[in-house]
Amino acid sequence: NFRTIHLNASQLRNEGAGIIQELAFGISMGNEYMSQLTTRGVSADLAASKIRFSFGIGSEYFPEISKLRAARLLWSVVTNGFQPSKSESYKMDIHSVTCQWNKTVDDPYVNLLRTQTEAMSAILGGADSLTVEPFDTVFRKPDEFSERIARNQQLILKEEAYFDKVADPAAGSYYIENLTNLIAETSWKLFIET
Repeated sequence: NFRTIHLNASQLRNEGAGIIQELAFGISMGNEYMSQLTTRGVSADLAASKIRFSFGIGSEYFPEISKLRAARLLWSVVTNGFQPSKSESYKMDIHSVTCQWNKTVDDPYVNLLRTQTEAMSAILGGADSLTVEPFDTVFRKPDEFSERIARNQQLILKEEAYFDKVADPAAGSYYIENLTNLIAETSWKLFIET
């Protein structure tokens, strides 16, 4: 179950890409790896099962939730094109990282609020794993305190908010479903152009 290919679309987000660009280019990277691996004789099932995506999570709460949901939808379309024989091959493994570009130096403790809502977006969007960056990582080397707080933010969502108890908390939300479809359609158009 070890995923050996890590596609880092979160770097695009930190470089200034928007949600649509990050998603389209991330899916494009995955498509290219699938194409290259299957051309070299690797089965589509094996190739898809070794790819892991990393997406940055910014402060746009509902769009970020929808982005991860749209990513799964688009990845299933891409993998379906390679005709894998197992349905598990369609499953996208997503790692989310809180963004750095929106953090402030002037009031660093506000960054705690930002990283917490970003972590909530990632979990509600269906991320398989999550990295919460320390609140002071953009302007100094994080110390023991800031690293401990970053770890505890995830534990609060699990142990006190019970985010790990619901399989898909965003399912059935009209707004999120429509936003997911809009992001998927727009990202797919950009994906096709690239």
